Amino acid sequence: MREGLLFPMIALLIGACIPVQASLNAALSKSWGNVYYPTLVLFTVALLCIGFVVVAKGIRPPNFAAVSSAPSYGYMAGLILVSNILLITYLAPGMGMGNAIFYIVTGQIVAAVIIDHFGMFGVSKIHLSWHRVSGVMLMVLGLSLARH
Repeated sequence: MREGLLFPMIALLIGACIPVQASLNAALSKSWGNVYYPTLVLFTVALLCIGFVVVAKGIRPPNFAAVSSAPSYGYMAGLILVSNILLITYLAPGMGMGNAIFYIVTGQIVAAVIIDHFGMFGVSKIHLSWHRVSGVMLMVLGLSLARH
């Protein structure tokens, strides 16, 4: 497979895994009666998995200079991730996985083009064009039709 197709295929696979992961966490939440312990289990399993990879590959931790020079906003990613997991675990059983993902993906698309347009958080700038705005509108329209 050409590298040009490999990355989009990997992205599609990751995208397909998100509602599966959310459904699995929601199932635990329903059984256990809260969203907090299933989320704690999810992050514990994730920590163990990435810890295994780091040890198996012999990856050294970053030095103090690298850690101290990292942008402070980068550490907000953990807060955003745990909020995302908690909220989708809470929302999906009540509104359906498809509808929950519809709103999440719509928010992701809008935020992504804004981040690209302004080059926020160190990403490459990709300015809004009528092509890009039309594409986003078509994606949101498609998502809207798919949620019913």
